Amino acid sequence: MGIINARSPHFISVSDADLATATLDIEIYTGNETTGYSGTPTYSLSKKIILNTTKISFEISELIRDYLDITFEGDYDASAEQFCKWVRTTLTAFDGNGVQLSQTISTDLAFDSYGYFEEGANYSFEYEGLLMSNNDMFIKSGDEIKIPVQTDRSVTIKFYDSDNGLLDSETFTLSDQSQDKVVYSSYTDDQAAKATIQYTGDSGSETSTVKISQLSECRFTPYKTTFINKFGVLQDLYFFKKSVEKMTTKRESYKANTLISNNTYNTYNHTKRDFNIVANESVSLSSGFVNESYNEVFKQLMLSEKVWITSDNNQVYPINIKTSNITYKTSVNDRLVEYTIEFENSYNVLNDIR
Repeated sequence: MGIINARSPHFISVSDADLATATLDIEIYTGNETTGYSGTPTYSLSKKIILNTTKISFEISELIRDYLDITFEGDYDASAEQFCKWVRTTLTAFDGNGVQLSQTISTDLAFDSYGYFEEGANYSFEYEGLLMSNNDMFIKSGDEIKIPVQTDRSVTIKFYDSDNGLLDSETFTLSDQSQDKVVYSSYTDDQAAKATIQYTGDSGSETSTVKISQLSECRFTPYKTTFINKFGVLQDLYFFKKSVEKMTTKRESYKANTLISNNTYNTYNHTKRDFNIVANESVSLSSGFVNESYNEVFKQLMLSEKVWITSDNNQVYPINIKTSNITYKTSVNDRLVEYTIEFENSYNVLNDIR
C-alpha cells in the first residue's frame, strides 16, 4: 500500500516492447481495504501507445480529488473520516492483437495532500506517524490539544509536563478501515508541555517529539484557525496578538423617476437609489512571536484551499486567505519571528444563500 497525494500528479505506468493499448479501472471506496470494494469501477480509462514508444502512463489525481471534499464544523474525528479513501487500480496491458500482456492490481490510500517539487514524482508519506511538519505547537492555554497522527501501524501518544512527568498515554492500533487511518489526540491540561508520538517507521521503531507552548494572552483576543495542511488533514494555528476587523461593500445604483401625477415630487424620496449591495468582512491577525519551525506552518497555510476560524462561542466559520504573499522570517534576519495574515469571511454579511 502506498499513499496517493491527490493535489500532486500521480502516475500509473506500464511498459512492454509489444505494448499497443492499456486499460485502467479505478474504484474509489471507503471502509475495509480488502472487502470494501464493489468490483464496479468508478472510472474506466483506455490509452493507445504513442508511436516509437514502449510505455503508457495514466495520471489519476484529478479524478480522485472529485471524491475528497473535507468539511469541518468543530468535530475533528468526524472530519477525519473524510480525509482519505481507498483507490483500487487494475492496470491491464495488451499487444496489437488484443492479447493480454500483463495485469497489475494495487490498492492505495489517497489523501487531499501534496508533495513539494523537491520531493519528486509520486512522493508518498506512509508510516510518517505525525501528520504535521512542525515539532513545536503554540496554543491557547487550557484549549484542547489536537495532534493528527497516521495509524498505518500502531501509534502511541504520550503527554508530559515540564518536568517530564507522564500525564496521559493513548495507543491507537492498526486498522484496515479507511475512516480509522487518521486519528487525533484529544487532551486538555494546561500543564502539558510535551508530546511524544511512538510509531513503527521504515527503519523500525521511531519517535517524534512535539514541544507544546500553552500561552495566556491578557490584552488581545486569541483566534484559532484550522486549515488543511500538506498531509491533507486538519491542523490548528493560533493568532495571539493584534487583530483588525474591516468591512468592504460593493453596490450598484440608478437614477429613479420621482415625479408624481401633477409633475411635482416629494423631497424625501430618493432619486439616486442603491441596489445589489454586497458586504464582506475581513480580519487581519497577528501570530505573536513563534519560532522558525512555523515558517513551514505558514507556508502550508498559504497553500491551503480551505481554512476555518472558531469564534468565542465555538462556532466554526469558513474564511479565505486574502494575503497573497509572505516573507519567511528567521531569528538571524528578523530577531523575532511573527506573521500577520489577512483573512476574509467566505460568505457575505447579508444572508444571500438561495
